[in-house]
Amino acid sequence: MEKVFISYSRRNIDFARKLAGDLEKAGYDVWWDITDLEGGDVWIRKIYQAIKTSQYFIVVLTPASIESNWVTEEYAEALNLLRKRQLKKIVPLMLEQCEPPFGLTTTNYINFIDGGYAGNFHKVLDSLGYGGKPLEVTPYRKPLLSFLPPAFRKYTVPALIGLVLILIALFAWTKPFTPVVTPTFTPTRTSMITASPTSTITPSPTSTVTSTYTSTFTPTTTRTPSPTPLYEIRLQICIAAESPNIYVRSGPGQGYAPQILAVRDEDENIICPWFSARIENVGYFWLLIAPDQRNAAVREFEGGWIRQDLLDKNTSIDIVPVVTLTATSTPSNTPTNTPSFTPTSTPTITSSPTTTNTFTSTPTNTPTSTATATDTPTETPLP
Repeated sequence: MEKVFISYSRRNIDFARKLAGDLEKAGYDVWWDITDLEGGDVWIRKIYQAIKTSQYFIVVLTPASIESNWVTEEYAEALNLLRKRQLKKIVPLMLEQCEPPFGLTTTNYINFIDGGYAGNFHKVLDSLGYGGKPLEVTPYRKPLLSFLPPAFRKYTVPALIGLVLILIALFAWTKPFTPVVTPTFTPTRTSMITASPTSTITPSPTSTVTSTYTSTFTPTTTRTPSPTPLYEIRLQICIAAESPNIYVRSGPGQGYAPQILAVRDEDENIICPWFSARIENVGYFWLLIAPDQRNAAVREFEGGWIRQDLLDKNTSIDIVPVVTLTATSTPSNTPTNTPSFTPTSTPTITSSPTTTNTFTSTPTNTPTSTATATDTPTETPLP
């Protein structure tokens, strides 16, 4: 019984469950994380072991899966095993339109977007070299709320029912309002205008100069090279230097600060770091040590660079993405002072007539309406 590993995003779990069930009906031993991980398993180790013991690797391509770090890790391991001829075939399935990731662009995928599920499933069986009797498979129906994460789908219908019940309860307790008219008195004013001369003060400005200082800042830019990786692909390469220690540089060149890395660990095993990027500089290829190293002796060197000629020359670095150097700017602020002038004014007094208004009030009756709440009785029929 040949073993098949399915790599997918949890957003497409319904499709993965359907595919795994149909492959098991065809006689394949299918490994996928929902049914094959048990309590107490070291799941990272269990997943890598399952890939290594599989003959076929199926990856479900969707926008969610190509953004998933775990799917990226899984098909990178599959590519490595395929290169070593320890895996028969990688079979990509295009479930939702997306750009195939690095390493799978040259591999033909089975397009589940076009055509029915049954026809495309038989293409999968052909890719796996199936030689059994023809199978009848049921169509795959995409869940109604597939855009939601699986954990939220089972709560959607109860939540809608609860919302409808709340709206019905609020409508039932609403009370009508009956307006009651009560008279109020609103005074009206009539004005009498009398003119009398008064003195007003008109300012006559005189300017005095005062010096104030404001600070302005002039930014300056410095350029710092930093690597920009193109893809998240990792490759494990062993150190092949004859000396007991090698230099790990803080940047891809001889001029960067070095750290000393031992070639062998405490058990005298040769250290084999994982690398995620490369760049050519002054005639050498430099490789970037990836984060999340499995060997504890390498973790403090994550983000450092090692020259390729210190590594195993029999390992091809073609799948490691090439990066470029980008510049970052650091502003430096320089204060400058500029004077400003503030005018002050001296008032002068001039006389001018002003008009004052005298008001008398005459109250008038104006009815206004105020709303008060009254209960409207309802009748409940007796049984």
